[in-house]
Amino acid sequence: MDPAIEYFFGTGDGTLHRWTSPADLNVSGDGTLDAVTLDFDGDGLDDDAMWDSDGDGVADLVLLDLDDDGVPETRFSDGGRGLWEIAADPDGSDPGSPPSLRQDVLDTDGDGVPDLVLLDTDGDGFADDYRPADGSATTGSSTSGSGGGPSAR
Repeated sequence: MDPAIEYFFGTGDGTLHRWTSPADLNVSGDGTLDAVTLDFDGDGLDDDAMWDSDGDGVADLVLLDLDDDGVPETRFSDGGRGLWEIAADPDGSDPGSPPSLRQDVLDTDGDGVPDLVLLDTDGDGFADDYRPADGSATTGSSTSGSGGGPSAR
């Protein structure tokens, strides 16, 4: 019998619905079935997956194949509400590798010149710090919201 993988979906109001399905896909490439295929993105194809990357029997990443080429382009983790809304591995690296630094450049004054870079150092989809876009040193942490810069959340 194939291992079962448990996963949860919700509407964001705190109510979670538990699902359990037999694993039917080997995402890690080690020969062990460690994911459940389904149509997560609503394109009518079972080309997406709920992946149990750490082997504990509970899906921790959703992998989406947005262009239907058989290779997942995006990965998301669940923020605890069953919405699978947190971008994971934004750089497109191997899904088993730790997330790398993500940087989003912003033009905060609308003059067409980037002036701020938001940094997501832990890969959770939220800015942890910021720096000027000119490459100079970080001016302060935005995680507490008191650094004089943009709020991290």
